[in-house]
Amino acid sequence: MANRQLFLKAATTSEYVSQIVERQLEPVGIPAYLLAVLTHVRDHAPVTPSKISELSGIPMTTLRDNIQRLVDRRLIRRTRNPHDGRSYLLAPTARGLAVTEAGGEALLDAYVALERLLPRALLEFEHTLDELNDVLREVLALDAESNPRASRRAGVARR
Repeated sequence: MANRQLFLKAATTSEYVSQIVERQLEPVGIPAYLLAVLTHVRDHAPVTPSKISELSGIPMTTLRDNIQRLVDRRLIRRTRNPHDGRSYLLAPTARGLAVTEAGGEALLDAYVALERLLPRALLEFEHTLDELNDVLREVLALDAESNPRASRRAGVARR
């Protein structure tokens, strides 16, 4: 039987990253999961929630709640989507831009330490993770196509 440790190792990596990011962001006062959404909004604004879901891998049900949290904190704003009346566009507010900048500054020390300790260039790791995320997205799509009921149940379980 082949060694099937990738999911376990990825979960461990996710946990380490979460701990580092949460520790660095504590003084800024924004949780990592909200800063991630805010950063995607900043980088792609004006942007639809569905595009943010695609970019981040966050299910729409979870994303809607996080968007509302960011709106309530006055970090992003919603505007009508001129191309689709059923949708809206997201953009950061001035306050959201300031929080994103503060979050980036807070993470800088952790990035510097990480880059110093990595055995290869940071870009190599980023490229590998991009490739892995692309394939994982394909696996999810295949699973959704072959078993729509299981896909819906998984969506319920993630809420």
